[in-house]
Amino acid sequence: MLQRLENLQALWYMYAKTDSDKAAPMARWIQKHAPVKASARQDYLLCASPIEVGFTLEEKLWSQCEGAVLCSATLLALNSFDHFRFQAGLKNNDGSQYQHVTSPFDYQNNAQLVVASMVNEPSALKFTDELIEKLPKYIEQGSATLVLFSSYWQMEKVAQALREKHKMTIAVQGEHARQYIIEHHKKQCDNNKTTIIFGTQSFSEGLDLPGNYLNNLIITKLPFSVPTSPVEQAQAEYITAKGGNPFMTLSVPETSKKLVQACGRLLRNEMDEGVITLMDKRVVTKRYGKQLLDSLPPFARVIE
Repeated sequence: MLQRLENLQALWYMYAKTDSDKAAPMARWIQKHAPVKASARQDYLLCASPIEVGFTLEEKLWSQCEGAVLCSATLLALNSFDHFRFQAGLKNNDGSQYQHVTSPFDYQNNAQLVVASMVNEPSALKFTDELIEKLPKYIEQGSATLVLFSSYWQMEKVAQALREKHKMTIAVQGEHARQYIIEHHKKQCDNNKTTIIFGTQSFSEGLDLPGNYLNNLIITKLPFSVPTSPVEQAQAEYITAKGGNPFMTLSVPETSKKLVQACGRLLRNEMDEGVITLMDKRVVTKRYGKQLLDSLPPFARVIE
């Protein structure tokens, strides 16, 4: 009961607090929960959350410590630290220093980035059918393949079609435990057998398949995320209210980081080799596409 009271006190404090002109406002929303039974009462869930952590970091950390060192493979977005500064509440002239440490990998000679020739954009109704038609050609480029999708629905539909039409043996995320899929994949590679994994966003990060465990990476769609949560929607509204563009300020830099992470599945050490295929034509047809491509490591590029 004490814990519940403390949570309630924190919630009402966030509702009552006047938003500061120097910081982003709170996101506050009410969720309506339908009753499970006809006789049950209608429930409402009240929520509140900060939409930026920069002001809190300044108050609790940056202004309190003598120095802080932050290290990550994904601090850069679009080859710049601007997005990280925006998220962390840092400024260009506050004395913070930044260093981009280059990789020892030979990207030019060890990996090739292929932008597939696609008729349809991912939003088109025929995009899934085009994936089914063209994926077999790109899967044949390697013996150990990882195909990344942005939706379970599309992944399952493509997998079903390729199994039926081409008799492909495919390990699909969700059909077995992640660890089982990875272990089975490695066992197949050790026995010099062709192996294919279909996965979504969770397979594009934290997955380590060095050497011959992965030599063919296919990304079906740029990893844009739709702002569906109230916090993300409040962020977009706040940026718009300040005269900014939420798509260019939030979506494109986040997609850049996710795309770098996804491409990072291929080369895990200096000796790894392979091919990355992007099946999203927006990287060559949209204004932001060049920014996304240029933020990737300097792979040898082939634009079909």
